[in-house]
Amino acid sequence: MQHTYPAALYIALGLTLSIGSSCGTDNEGRSALTGSSTVDAQGGAADSIASVPNDVVTSENDTIGSSDTSSTPGEPPNDTGSAEDAGASADLPQPPPVGPGKILVDPTTYQFSYVAPQEALLTKQIAIFNSGSGPLVITGVSMQPGGSPEFGLIGVPPPNTVLNPGKSTLAIARFLDDPQQAGDGTIVITSDDPENPTVEVELTSFLKASLPVPCAQLSPSSLNFGNVIRGETKTMTAELKNCSDDKPLSLEDIKRSSNFFGSLTEEFQVSPEPTAPIEIPAGGSLPIEVSYTPLLAGSDFGHFDVFTDDPETPSQQLDVSGVGVAPPLEQLGLSIRLSWDADNTDVDSHLVAPGGTLFDCSTDCFFANPSPDWGTAGDWVDDPFLDLDDVDGFGPENINISEPQAGIFTYTVHYWDDTWDGSSAQASNATVAVFSYGSMIAEFGPVKLDATNRTWDVFTLEWPSMNIVELNTLYETSGSGFCPGSLFP
Repeated sequence: MQHTYPAALYIALGLTLSIGSSCGTDNEGRSALTGSSTVDAQGGAADSIASVPNDVVTSENDTIGSSDTSSTPGEPPNDTGSAEDAGASADLPQPPPVGPGKILVDPTTYQFSYVAPQEALLTKQIAIFNSGSGPLVITGVSMQPGGSPEFGLIGVPPPNTVLNPGKSTLAIARFLDDPQQAGDGTIVITSDDPENPTVEVELTSFLKASLPVPCAQLSPSSLNFGNVIRGETKTMTAELKNCSDDKPLSLEDIKRSSNFFGSLTEEFQVSPEPTAPIEIPAGGSLPIEVSYTPLLAGSDFGHFDVFTDDPETPSQQLDVSGVGVAPPLEQLGLSIRLSWDADNTDVDSHLVAPGGTLFDCSTDCFFANPSPDWGTAGDWVDDPFLDLDDVDGFGPENINISEPQAGIFTYTVHYWDDTWDGSSAQASNATVAVFSYGSMIAEFGPVKLDATNRTWDVFTLEWPSMNIVELNTLYETSGSGFCPGSLFP
């Protein structure tokens, strides 16, 4: 249940929200990947890509797995009941009206710099973002005919990919030097944005001359971490090479990218962080180790800017991407799954910490606060994480905790929007299932949510006894959809 922020992405090997999402992801509780294939716009067959939740696509030879938590281990107990209406208040704030999708693309121009002979394929992530208030359909991503075959696409979104407001996806451009067919290339991105239906991305190349000056080259130009379980760490290495024959190269700084999507998430770290300046002798290289430790389930992507004293290309971009996935249900002390039966509706999951309050940005785990630090400060094991904010119907949404802190938690369901796409408002029936270490321990509902702002207090749970008290209270309330510093797009 996102409500107007950014995230998601592609993974081409050689990603993926969010800008991302989870009170426990990813970047989790995701649906299985749907395989498809693309064709290189210059005529060659591209690798298979997979459709990932939050509009992420991958390509190349890596296998991007999924953590499908839609299965139901165990048999549900007979503890359901009808909710009691606790009254309603009038004139509550409503979600903003739905407008058109609005496309933003970054970058819209990019220059590949290289040294001849080129040692490896160069790639660049092209981020496509919906900054509008309604869904955006990406109808196509292709190379413009007539361009140089040095440029191509190795990963594109599936045809008619729908980006919810605040969501993003990736295309992956590539460059391979061909002196016989040198030139420029153009990526054409089409969508149903009524004001900007076609966006072009200009691609050029730059051959670094053999001059007596420092010469910087990153190899590889991108690091794709694939799937990483939330809380675990994966490390990959790129090399900053000095391609000069006789001059030393100085690494001046490494900084996180920042654009209209936001800054590169702290889940990516250069470690150990080099103490600049660092001199690299002619013909030498410096390893740059990057680690990825997802705190949420879902897709993450961006780049580091690498600054040197190379006078021709003083700044180069090291693309990074990865997908955080939830641990298996068997490893989760508490997992709560919310699902509902109406399409184009937005129902939200809220888990409130002991002593906390609904919509509080410290004590409520929900779409605007998907991975708060609870219990022992800095220890993710007792922190909740929301795996997916489903804004357009059905779910499931899962809130997970590996080892909950001691105390009494409250779980609440809130009907954020009964007409996500601006069509006719409709009621929705919500169901909640509770799991502990892979076994279902309770199930509630279905309970009818009749309209926007209808709120259902479902149960309290005491940990570690796992004593559950059914609440089943219905009422109306509204709350904020924003928390400062949220990891959710």
